[in-house]
Amino acid sequence: MTDKIYLKDIAGYEEEKAEAKKIIEVLKNHEKYEKIGAYIPKGLILSGNPGVGKTMLAKAIANESNVPFFEFESNEGETESETIKSIKALFTKARENAPSIVFIDEFDELVMTSDFRSDYSRKTTKILLTEIDGISSSDGILVIATTNYRPMLPPALIRSGRMDKRITVEMPDTIDREEIIKLYLSRNERLSNIDAHQLALKTANFSGADIKTLINETIIDCVSQGIENITLADFERNIPVVMFQDIKKKSRNGPSDMTCYHEIGHFIAEYKQSGIVGSISTERFGRVMGHVYYDKEIIKFEPVTRDTLKKKLITMLGGLAGEQVMCGDVTSGSSDDIGKAREYISQLVNVGAFGFDKLLPNAQIGRFSHESFPTSETRLEKIEELECDLLTEAFEKAKALISENKSLVDAIYKELKQKERLSKREVEMILNSFNGVAAVSTQPKATI
Repeated sequence: MTDKIYLKDIAGYEEEKAEAKKIIEVLKNHEKYEKIGAYIPKGLILSGNPGVGKTMLAKAIANESNVPFFEFESNEGETESETIKSIKALFTKARENAPSIVFIDEFDELVMTSDFRSDYSRKTTKILLTEIDGISSSDGILVIATTNYRPMLPPALIRSGRMDKRITVEMPDTIDREEIIKLYLSRNERLSNIDAHQLALKTANFSGADIKTLINETIIDCVSQGIENITLADFERNIPVVMFQDIKKKSRNGPSDMTCYHEIGHFIAEYKQSGIVGSISTERFGRVMGHVYYDKEIIKFEPVTRDTLKKKLITMLGGLAGEQVMCGDVTSGSSDDIGKAREYISQLVNVGAFGFDKLLPNAQIGRFSHESFPTSETRLEKIEELECDLLTEAFEKAKALISENKSLVDAIYKELKQKERLSKREVEMILNSFNGVAAVSTQPKATI
């Protein structure tokens, strides 16, 4: 392992690092713990979204423990026998150099395929079970694996006595993002004037990797334009570039009415339900024609109830409603919103949420979320009927919100049509003016 990463190099995530320190302590002093009847856990699963720092945490554990680190690297096109041979060789090296760490990145990709019942997947899982079971408490070997979605892993691998130690690395919240930003800003003198807290508020739902990319993109963008004093506005300009992973395309004739009303429709649907204000843009990035962006996590960690489900669907269909109510027609651009809404409903049906499971009384839920339920034409018809009812109800409520607030929609439209992008503060000024409220300073709160 060439990357010398330590816990001090990982900003934020204090709870996760505290748990990692316990593992490091056992690895460094495994003989002491063995004398009192404790042992190194056989396996640790680090789960979380891509880019949150799972691999960094694994490498930090190895470096802090000062033990050998053996990483499994699956070569594209490798045959089943070659994969099994590689796994055996990896564990053999780990035993010869114990105490040590065996690291398997993207664990689910190794033990899962598009069809878990395939021979390749079954045999790979079986050899891993054999090797993990072969680790004795005195061997001093810890298997660390990362996954983007832990429920996809075979239960046999993650039961007690195997890969049973777990750390979930969530997307960084505002406090964690601020610490991550401070760490990166401290490495570049040109960025010493940037307010890390304000940038943290503006990068809601960004992973640590996203933040690193944003800072790099902003520096490159400013240098290419000859900008010496980088400001917060320069970072704001590059946030969509990271969000959509594409370049900004110039609008030759300005945004169309349909695009303006589509994005305003999303905003009105959310604002009238939650009171949350965000920026509105009709700028084009690749195939993305516009977006509404919020400086804070919306409904973060909140359980999905019937009420939140319906509110989310109303917001998702707000763009379509904006087109229909304000223009009397709709564009194909809304098909993506409808597709996402249907997918969202489908996920909830598949987990039996909100009593949806009553539609499938004879179905046996598969161990893995991608497995199909035993089904029937009657059941499929009922699910499609339920889906249609939910979408229709959400669309009608979204249209009602737009219709009830046409004057506000028009007020926002006039500014958006001209500027193409309205910041959160500019939107707030329109709302204050429309509501007859004197414009006031709207500094974000310290915490969310």
